[in-house]
Amino acid sequence: MDILTLDRPYKCYCGTGEAMKACSDYILSKTGTSAGFKIAVVSDRIVSGYYYNRFEEQFLKKGIKPVLIPVECADGAKELKDVSAVYDYLTDFGFGSSDWLISLGGGGILDVTAFCASVFEGGINFLAVPTTPDSMCEGACASKAFLNSKKLKNAVSTAFNPNAVIIDPAFLETVPSKIMCNGYADIIKLGLLGDLSILTSLAHIDNYREFLNRVYSLRDRISSVSPELLTLGSELSYAIEGYFRFMNYSEGQAMALSLLSCADERAREPLKTIYEALAIPVKLEGVSHSSIMKILHSNLMRLGSKKLRIVDMTDETPRRWTVKTVTVGQAEEIMTGRLSVILSD
Repeated sequence: MDILTLDRPYKCYCGTGEAMKACSDYILSKTGTSAGFKIAVVSDRIVSGYYYNRFEEQFLKKGIKPVLIPVECADGAKELKDVSAVYDYLTDFGFGSSDWLISLGGGGILDVTAFCASVFEGGINFLAVPTTPDSMCEGACASKAFLNSKKLKNAVSTAFNPNAVIIDPAFLETVPSKIMCNGYADIIKLGLLGDLSILTSLAHIDNYREFLNRVYSLRDRISSVSPELLTLGSELSYAIEGYFRFMNYSEGQAMALSLLSCADERAREPLKTIYEALAIPVKLEGVSHSSIMKILHSNLMRLGSKKLRIVDMTDETPRRWTVKTVTVGQAEEIMTGRLSVILSD
């Protein structure tokens, strides 16, 4: 396997078809024996249905029988109750801090597993195996894991600190198009902020290792200027998700729509062409302007400050992205303009 270039305290490995053998090899390289420790795999019904039997086989061959912990927690539904469910399994099966948790799934599974790994017995070994584009491009290099609270997205956080991440692009072969969009949105954001040329690679990624290295490098470069820049589009995206309760639009579709509304006018038509090629919606359907603005206002007021930090373009030429300090009223004025770009007539 290749080791990706990642500025994090853990290593990130990448290899097509490697996850079905590399996970057991990695854990045994750290423990030195197949006895005296337990392994639990946190996954959802769809991913485990596709892959768990083959994934489990690598451990069975080495005399280890993992425990499968089923959790249904797409990004729109990852909450503390899901962490509690995993915690109960670990307690019932007598797990301790020297045992191992493996997350096998998308971003929601990674976040829930990371939370449990950080709090169970003061911390338990944690191996992250992302299976979706967003969890590979964003979740694997995250500094924090987030949970939602009812309609409030990413309300609770903890450090994302796995022992290692193992990325296997073969998982992407079974990802539905709507879920693929979650990964596209993160790349679109990085492209708008720092390198639009990366967007031309989205439809056909020939070498995933090289592509991920490019993604991680671009993210680090943007973050070194200001980590706040990576919040571009979040306000309107969260409002769309909150209105539809994460149903009509996936997290990625909501973010992609918000990013389209943020883009400079000259970039919108080329961006729409890319969206259409990737089956990403370019119009927000089934909601009125006032309904979205009502949720947006509530979200902004919940921040509890007279001044807000919003990522927006400067007015002077050449225009560039910056973090503006604005009032709630000014933020709503910015969002009204953005919403007019994507709202269906």
